[in-house]
This record gives sequence, C-alpha cells and structure tokens, in this order.
Amino acid sequence: MQTGTSPVRIKQYPISPEGRKGLAPVIEQLLEEGILEPCMSPHNTPILAVKKAEGKYRLVQDLREVNKKTITKYPVVQNPYTLLSQIPQEHAWFTIVDLKDAFWACPSAEECRDWFAFEWEYPGKNRKQQLRWTRLPQGFTKSPNLFGQALERLLEQFNPKGPVRILQYVDDLLVSGEDQDEVKTASIQVLNFLEEKGLRVSKRKLQFAEQEVTYLGHLIGKGYKKLSPERIAGIQAIPAPKTKRDIRKLLGLFGYCRLWLDRYTQSVKFLYNKLINPASRMDRR
Repeated sequence: MQTGTSPVRIKQYPISPEGRKGLAPVIEQLLEEGILEPCMSPHNTPILAVKKAEGKYRLVQDLREVNKKTITKYPVVQNPYTLLSQIPQEHAWFTIVDLKDAFWACPSAEECRDWFAFEWEYPGKNRKQQLRWTRLPQGFTKSPNLFGQALERLLEQFNPKGPVRILQYVDDLLVSGEDQDEVKTASIQVLNFLEEKGLRVSKRKLQFAEQEVTYLGHLIGKGYKKLSPERIAGIQAIPAPKTKRDIRKLLGLFGYCRLWLDRYTQSVKFLYNKLINPASRMDRR
C-alpha cells in the first residue's frame, strides 16, 4: 500500500433479504474452510450478492478504493497474443484447464488481511460481524499477477511425458500436441499434479483432448486461431465511446484483437485523433 495511506472505510451497500439468504451458505462454507475469518479491522469495503444464471449467489467485494491505494508492481502476465503464437502449427489436439477459485489457493500475509475486511449481517439473527480474507481476494488488482507468478513457479516442477506444449495465462492452462493419446496422457498428468498441489479444476469448464477449443476468447484448432463468436458479439455490442476513458478501453480491446482486424492502424487512427483533439466529431465506425 502507499505510504501514509489512511484506512479505507466504506459503508456496506444494502443487500436484499433474498441476496443475504443466498450468500449465507457461501460465507459459512468459506469460514469453515478457513478462507474467511472474523476480525476487527479499521478498514471496510462493501460486498454484493450477485445472482448467477442457475439461481445461486456469488460473493463479490468492491475493492476499487483499496486498489486505488495499492502500489502496483510491473505486470509480468504474458501478452495473450504472444502466448498464443507459441502454439505449434502442427498441434491438432488440445486440453483447456480452468482453475476454480484459484486465488484462494494463495495465503495472504497476516499484516495485509485487514485491508480486505467487510461487514456481514447474518440473515434472521440481527447480528453484524466483520470478516476478512486469509487468501488472495478476488477483485484485488494484484491478485492475478501474484497468483500467475506462483503458479508459474509451481509448474516448473512439472515435466510432462511426450512432445506436448503447456501454456499458462494466470489461472488458465492449455495443453497441446500432435497426437490425441499423448495429449490425453499429459492432460491427466497435469490434472493429477494440480490436485496434489491443492488446486481445484472447474469440471464444467474443462475441455479435454479436443480438436477445437476456446482459450482466452479465441477458437483454436490445427493451424488456426481466430476470435470466438462470443468475443465478436461482445465487440459488436460495445456502445460508441463518449469519454477519453471509453476510448482508451476500446483501444485496449482492439489492440488485444489486432491480429484479426484488417488495416488495424488505419482503422483506429480516428480514435487516437479523438484523444488528441476531444473537440473532433466522434463517429461510430
């Protein structure tokens, strides 16, 4: 954190009775597993109850004010374009492993935990308590970088059998090879290794030894990589930018996809001109 930083104190947002009831089993489970613990912290940031498609609730903490006071290190997470270029053209079989609640596998230092405290009111008990994370919290600006480096060091201990390639982007892994059986064998080895190290894999998101997979928003197969339909639809749905911040976000997204954009430099020139001259007209193109 920045030197001389004052405590972050933000009151809890109102949560509906339904949302609070939906979060109760989630928080109880996290307390039982030791991922959350009671505390009395000078800091407090609000939580939200986000309803998932299947009807269950997800715990989300608004750490924006904590992130503003955080001294961020230079990110060493690989550029997705550079990472994808490492997949050999002749590789025809792929496995995608998505780690579940990956950040919670990394303990946080005792002296840092108070920064991530939040207020929880038990439904039907009229009792409030502060809780804090004992692991890397989701939503913290440094969590992806810290976890990515930890997993990278861990994977250095793993030596797969056979001529396969293993790529890592934060908590998403790709196993690729020319032969289906070799990819299956290596994938099972990876899954067993991760389990031994206490990391959990999302079974729902696992893509096992397939000829075409989705990885980092791209469709990947033998000799090709292209934007997934979901990524294209998301780009097409973006509204026209109205502020400089909107323009920078859009340029960042386009830069991520530049390999698949014809005449990229010419196409985004008007956006750069808009940053320089805000008075110029903003047309949707």
